[in-house]
Amino acid sequence: MIQCFVKKEYEPPFGLTAMPRLFSVSRTDEQASAHPRVMHAHGDLVEVVLVRGGESRYFVGGTPYDARRGDLFIYNSGVVHDEPSGPDRPVATASLALGGLLVPGLRENALIPEDASPVCHLSEPQTVRLERLYDVLYDELTAGNDDGAHHLLLALLSLVQQYRAAAADGCTAEENALSRRIKEYIDRHFAGEFSLQQMAESLRVSPYYLAHVCKDATGYSPLQYVLRRRIGEAQTLLITTDLPITRVAAQVGYDNVSHFNAQFLKAVGMSPRTFRKEYVVHK
Repeated sequence: MIQCFVKKEYEPPFGLTAMPRLFSVSRTDEQASAHPRVMHAHGDLVEVVLVRGGESRYFVGGTPYDARRGDLFIYNSGVVHDEPSGPDRPVATASLALGGLLVPGLRENALIPEDASPVCHLSEPQTVRLERLYDVLYDELTAGNDDGAHHLLLALLSLVQQYRAAAADGCTAEENALSRRIKEYIDRHFAGEFSLQQMAESLRVSPYYLAHVCKDATGYSPLQYVLRRRIGEAQTLLITTDLPITRVAAQVGYDNVSHFNAQFLKAVGMSPRTFRKEYVVHK
């Protein structure tokens, strides 16, 4: 028999003083990523995403980041993120969402400081370990073992903390002040009447310069950014509420449900009704 002993006193990951609430766990293979999760934010949840395969270019808070196997992304609550994928750039991921998070020194439902990079790259052994833990967590949750899944969550967060600490050097992010104001404006107004001219006047810059800065910072024109925010928010409503499709369309800025359906199909690859039916795993 080989016996392994605990070498130090237990300390909860990230200094947590209360048990966070596991909201969901998802696992997406490269084939399923043909129907992407478009630009969105979670008001009261933190999301931790491990890229298991494929390549893409993710946008977090409007800033682009390369995404490939071994990249670990953390989205604090309220942070807009976009994970483009499709038949031409399939991406496999494992992710979880959690709430009730109180990390000392950070706001509620934030796992990392606001100025920290949302991504770090793991070594292959680190990726494999984290991947296996995601798989166990997913299997326990889908089997109905919610209590066990919550305890496994702490194990996963412990690895995340360890790996981020090891990769801390060089993991700082800077944003252009104007690009941040552009993103904040769009995040506040995307569901209402929207025009480039009105936004430019509000931010006191020319429409041309605004469009240039937005494209450079996010990879999208302002109108493309608005479209992806609307579709991403619609996906969230379809997943988390029972609102009829017409109400979902209206809440994200579409008076014409047919136009909403067409835009959703173009961005996601399936209709809103089909997305709602196929996305959520029911026990």
